[in-house]
Amino acid sequence: MSGERVLYGVAASPGIGFGHALVYREKPMGSLEREITDVKMELERYRNAVDTFCRITEAKADRVAEMAGKEQGDIIRCQAEMIRDPYLNGQVEGRIASRQSAEAALSASCDFYIDLFTASEEETTRQRAADVRDLRGSMLRLLLGLPETDFSALQPGTVLLAEELSPSAVSVLNSANVAGIVLGKGGPTSHSAILARALEIPAVLGVEDRVMDTEIGETVIVDGNRGCAVFSPGHVMRSVYEDRQKEFQQLRASLRVFVGRETVTADGERIRLCSNAGSVSDAVRAAGYGCDGIGLLRTEFLYLDRTSQPGEEEQFHTYRQILGAMRGKRATIRTLDVGGDKNLPYLGQIKEDNPFLGCRGLRFSLREESMFRAHLRAVLRASAFGKAQLLLPMVTGVEEVRRAREILEEEKEVLRRRNVAFDENMPMGIMIETVAACLMADALAKEADFFSLGTNDLTQYTLGVDRGNARVAHLYSYFHPALLWLVRHVLESARRTGTPVGMCGEAAADTALTPVLLSFGLKDFSVAPVSVLPVRKAISLWTKEEADAVTQEAMQLSTEQEVREYLKEQEKT
Repeated sequence: MSGERVLYGVAASPGIGFGHALVYREKPMGSLEREITDVKMELERYRNAVDTFCRITEAKADRVAEMAGKEQGDIIRCQAEMIRDPYLNGQVEGRIASRQSAEAALSASCDFYIDLFTASEEETTRQRAADVRDLRGSMLRLLLGLPETDFSALQPGTVLLAEELSPSAVSVLNSANVAGIVLGKGGPTSHSAILARALEIPAVLGVEDRVMDTEIGETVIVDGNRGCAVFSPGHVMRSVYEDRQKEFQQLRASLRVFVGRETVTADGERIRLCSNAGSVSDAVRAAGYGCDGIGLLRTEFLYLDRTSQPGEEEQFHTYRQILGAMRGKRATIRTLDVGGDKNLPYLGQIKEDNPFLGCRGLRFSLREESMFRAHLRAVLRASAFGKAQLLLPMVTGVEEVRRAREILEEEKEVLRRRNVAFDENMPMGIMIETVAACLMADALAKEADFFSLGTNDLTQYTLGVDRGNARVAHLYSYFHPALLWLVRHVLESARRTGTPVGMCGEAAADTALTPVLLSFGLKDFSVAPVSVLPVRKAISLWTKEEADAVTQEAMQLSTEQEVREYLKEQEKT
């Protein structure tokens, strides 16, 4: 195929890469069925393969953790935990006992989970199907004596194209050789995308249109910033992207000077810049950037990818470890936020027609009170080892906050009777992520010690747009005037009542919005670890007077497009 063409997908890992196409197609493994005469020998063959798989996977996970961080290593390591799961093993060995081959038994058992995850309405659950397919493929190659595809020694300047790449395949890629990745399937939350970002390889995923039609050796530009790939680029397109690549590299270099610096506006006002975290390694990485603490710890990471809920002790030790990584800086620990797009099968959650408007966040915790109490005790106990505060998600009224406060006080009394140390004055705040919470901000301020604006869900609920629905995704935007008016209202209410307020949604990380948020009076930002340095730099470029002038103009505009285009034009780089 010749002639310049552009294919669009999802921006999964930032950066711009130039290279030559290598198209990878999964080879069929042939028939897995065969006659079994010795069940005991077949079981032993399967168990030996499991042991070998776990040994190889653990070594691979250690290598990834060394290069890209513990959390990325854990993505690979979870497959070893999955293959050891008693339920999965019981299914496989039961099939072998009924005289199925180890290959056929494993494949059928994995297919059950793949179908289960693929049928889910939640994107994060659907993505787990790729992990099971990865596990199945690696185990089948071991059982069949087939070699693993070796991606570790690709030629420099390779752009890897495939329908789908497993996390274990991405984990061995070398950014010195791989200029970019273009996949037909997958999204930004897939484990392959997370690994690509950690390895700093530009990636575009979900390019379903003709990605496999590419000729081997064809020139490809991967634009991981905009989410597109340019094939056989002409002179003009190549020149444009050479300039963009230089700009991106210069931007990355300019951010290094902001490592460990205080976050201060151009006219000297100190701003708190915290990091969101979803693991211990996130907290360690954020501390390395010199952030002011953890503005949002998503405790769901302790509950996902397992078959039973974590106990109080496991939670306590994890929170204590994170507080230790912060070295006296504050960590905001959000209580379990399941429901919506995060479903935990082992909790017996009932399928809901509209889970985002169902039993999620604090609603779920108040229904599952014994689980909530153990969760609170773990946070309280950890608070003796650092500076912690508690955050309640999905609040719509004062009665929920009062009930949560009652339970918290009861669990404090339990710990007092046991002579267990904790911070008696640990603050308890609430997420402002529903329109009800915005409009009730004055009343809620009397019940909560602080607010945290969660703009991801607030945008969804304000605009009536399911952010996971591709058909209406173009309507989901925190530049919408309605959302800006609500944010300003909350900050004004908080100022009147003296309530500290921060922002932990994606809007806090968008540097085009930085002047508006500064003008509104936001003094506490919390962003993903990768966004700490860009936001610190953006804040340093604005004075209050300049931010007020831009905001006054923006708030007179009537449409999302007008606001977005105006703020993008004013953005300082």
